[in-house]
Amino acid sequence: MFVVNKKRILIIFTSLILSISFAKINSGKKTIETVALPVENKVIIIDARTWLTR
Repeated sequence: MFVVNKKRILIIFTSLILSISFAKINSGKKTIETVALPVENKVIIIDARTWLTR
């Protein structure tokens, strides 16, 4: 059976509060897109074969 004492509850609670606060701080940063998608009339061919089957 899982026994929960005051010390364990305090550790769980503080780690939960810390993780939530760090997530809130880091979510304020803006991201910049670095991937350029193909524009008009361009075709991307993805070849999934290995070198042995070519």
